[in-house]
Amino acid sequence: EKAVESASKAFKTWSKMTMKARVAIMLKFHALVNEHAKTLADMIVKENGKNVNEALADVAKGNETLEYACSLPQLAQGRTLQVSSQVHCRDKRVPLGVVASI
Repeated sequence: EKAVESASKAFKTWSKMTMKARVAIMLKFHALVNEHAKTLADMIVKENGKNVNEALADVAKGNETLEYACSLPQLAQGRTLQVSSQVHCRDKRVPLGVVASI
């Protein structure tokens, strides 16, 4: 509950930020994960009983997700489609709210 509450509070600021500002934060987080990969892997080993190589692979996979998130500005631009000569449809992608995943 605390995590969702905290995320909901942060969303108010996050959703008002430009895409460029959001990506800058995500890129910094990506760099921090790389910098502290061994420490994060050690925590995974203690928490889940995985071996170090598996834990490092988990950290790397998580960082791949961050890389994908950093590429979202290209996907989030939306599209304008000409449906007929006088009709254009536009989709716009905007942050909707907090999402949780286990």
